[in-house]
Amino acid sequence: MLKAVLIDDEEIALDVLEIVLHEVGGVFVERKFLQVDEAFAYLEDTEVDLIFLDIEMPGMNGLIAAERLSLSCPGSQIIFVTAYQEYAVEAFEVNAFGYLLKPVSKERLAKTLERYQFRFRQREQVQSKPIRSSAEEELEPIGETEETSLHLNVLGSMELYDSDHSLVTWRTKKAKEMFAYLWHYDGNPVQRNRILEDMWPEHTLDRAQALFHTTLYHLRNTLKNAGFQDAVMFGDERYWMRLEGIVSDKSQLGALMHYKDGDLSVVGELVKLYRGDYLESENYAWAAARRYEIRAAYLQSLQQLLPLAGRLERESILRKLIMLEPYTEVHYRLLLKDLKEAGEGAAARNLHNLMVDRFRNELGIEISLE
Repeated sequence: MLKAVLIDDEEIALDVLEIVLHEVGGVFVERKFLQVDEAFAYLEDTEVDLIFLDIEMPGMNGLIAAERLSLSCPGSQIIFVTAYQEYAVEAFEVNAFGYLLKPVSKERLAKTLERYQFRFRQREQVQSKPIRSSAEEELEPIGETEETSLHLNVLGSMELYDSDHSLVTWRTKKAKEMFAYLWHYDGNPVQRNRILEDMWPEHTLDRAQALFHTTLYHLRNTLKNAGFQDAVMFGDERYWMRLEGIVSDKSQLGALMHYKDGDLSVVGELVKLYRGDYLESENYAWAAARRYEIRAAYLQSLQQLLPLAGRLERESILRKLIMLEPYTEVHYRLLLKDLKEAGEGAAARNLHNLMVDRFRNELGIEISLE
């Protein structure tokens, strides 16, 4: 006999559901609650198999309650019982086991319970399997237990590649942005309200919450399909992303910028790696501060390498500086001087013409060169 609790702000709805459960059979209703907080207090000391939960309730939305229950009652499965069909996507995003529409039909309820029994028996069979020896485990095919690695580019534009080096495609632009947003916080938990304010500032709170749950559902599905299970975590009204399976060009850039004095082997990779500013193409407002920080640190790193570099490395650095700061005259003058000394007359003339044209036509400034 399965044990269950029922949570709904309408007493008649609780009574009707209890009657239907009794008619279907196989479930014992331990308690019924009109208030979510009372259910939380009861479930702290009591284990149940099923939690039947309404979504539209005063005080605490059922979707939010489900997230908390999934953490405090990991052994219990949540089945939503609601009059609103449009919450189906959000319900399964919070890992609900089932979704029943009011008035609950006995046939649909019976199928849900049969599905639970089938999965429960499967889990019992897995748990009852004998533990294999280490020698038997060694017979597992190589690669079966390897961690899935995703490669993320965020310099210039954002691209995510799976372990097969295939570009990950996003269901919606907001799903892509939410991935970037959670990754942006380096695995640190971010409050839900902060996410809503940053990603949906133009919407009301209720609308933003609905969009949030739908977007999170799409994000988790996309990462799951890419082989990255349980990427987004939840706890204490906060969300964060696991980072151990993600390698990024930003982290590679950070490592290169911490070069040892006199080590010029990093110049070529350092210049090549910086394809553009942090999430430049996406231009997310919440990423602006980090964008400026990374850019400033990168420019400083190039400036520090400049006096140490040989002629070819120095030219590579100066051309990168000109690309990033096209209206900084000193970069042009330094490179012109180097090209002249190296006897690169044609290259010097081309650079001179570019400089004069850029300053005259774009800024209205006449440049005088000796």
